[in-house]
Amino acid sequence: MAKQYAVIGLGKLGKEVVEWLSRKGHQVMAIDKRRDRVEEISVNVDNSLSFDTTSETALLDARIDGMDVVVCAIGDDHIQDSIMTTALLKKIGVKKIIARASTDLHANILKVVGAHDVINPEKEMGDKIAQKIVAPGLFEIFPIAEGAAIAELEVPKSFVGKNIIELRIRSRYGVNVIGVRRLAPESEPPPEGEEPERKFIINFKPEDTLQPGDILVIAGTEETVKKIAEIE
Repeated sequence: MAKQYAVIGLGKLGKEVVEWLSRKGHQVMAIDKRRDRVEEISVNVDNSLSFDTTSETALLDARIDGMDVVVCAIGDDHIQDSIMTTALLKKIGVKKIIARASTDLHANILKVVGAHDVINPEKEMGDKIAQKIVAPGLFEIFPIAEGAAIAELEVPKSFVGKNIIELRIRSRYGVNVIGVRRLAPESEPPPEGEEPERKFIINFKPEDTLQPGDILVIAGTEETVKKIAEIE
């Protein structure tokens, strides 16, 4: 069954995320307090609504609690609304909440009140953020030719403790494992927001076991790469 997404806040970022998700064929509900923004995006989505998301009753009436992922993309001018909305999404039981932050402090508050992940539009483009929403394990994707790509993704939990032969990665998923980036042994914890030190194993053997924290470097078509990134 296809995942259902809701995007709250249809400013520049929210609109870009909605349009990207829609182009990829995902079911999207677009929400904003401003009716003109809702009307503008309505032709591109399955459902569009105009209401105040700081109202718990309104959120429940819209059945937001049934969505697989809710993106709170409320803009910088309404930080209080973004915090309140995120807290209410957590309260009503939304499975996955991704919230927009404008500062590190804002990001920390959003995490405290219930956001599972935080995005910063100052650092990332809308289409890249949308890709992260659909496939959170996908770190980077680099198109190398028409339809072909190399990507880095966090090893799915279901792959941990198994090897390439057992998983039949090439035959089942249509991608080739180029190498593995593995956490360096006894490396010191990095400063907050920075990547830990890793070593790149380019001659990763098919019989070697994948470990928690491994990052797979794979090659395939853009579609197969994105598909494997959605595995949990």
